[in-house]
Amino acid sequence: MVEGQSNPYQERFMKILFICRGNVGRSQMAEAMFNNRASDEFQAFSAGTWVKNKSGESMHGRKINELDSAKEVINSISEIGIDIADNERTQLDPKMVEDADLVIVMAEKHTLPDYLEGQAKARYWEVLDPKDMDQESTNEIRNQISGLVDELISELGAKK
Repeated sequence: MVEGQSNPYQERFMKILFICRGNVGRSQMAEAMFNNRASDEFQAFSAGTWVKNKSGESMHGRKINELDSAKEVINSISEIGIDIADNERTQLDPKMVEDADLVIVMAEKHTLPDYLEGQAKARYWEVLDPKDMDQESTNEIRNQISGLVDELISELGAKK
C-alpha cells in the first residue's frame, strides 16, 4: 500500500444486519431505508434464513425483481423514492452474524438457524411477511418497518 493512502478495509463503521426469511421483502426494505436515512458511519446489510426456491435450489445472488412475489415490495418502496429492484438476495451465514454489530431479526422463529439463538446483539421485530399480500397490506408493512427504522436510527444517533 502506498504511504498516505487509507486502507478501505480498516475503516470502521457500525454494521447493521437485517434478517428475514427469504431476503425479498422485510429485510430488503429495512436495509434500503436505513442506508437511505442513516449517516455514513453506519452501514446496513440484509440476508435471509431460507434463500431458496420451493424445490430447495439456492436463490443466493438472484435479483429480487426476478420474483413475481416481489412486485408489491418493489412498488411499495419505490413510492417513497427508493429503488431496490436490482438488489440481490443473500443467504444468511454465521460469518455475517459474527461481523455485524447489531442484528435485527424479522424472520419467524421456526426459520432461524441455531447460531442465532442466544445472540446478545440480536433484536427481534415482529413484522408480518408481505409475501403474497396485496399492495395495500404491503404498504402497511413498509410503513411499520419505516417507523422501526426511524426509531433505530434515532436510538443509534445515526441520522444524516
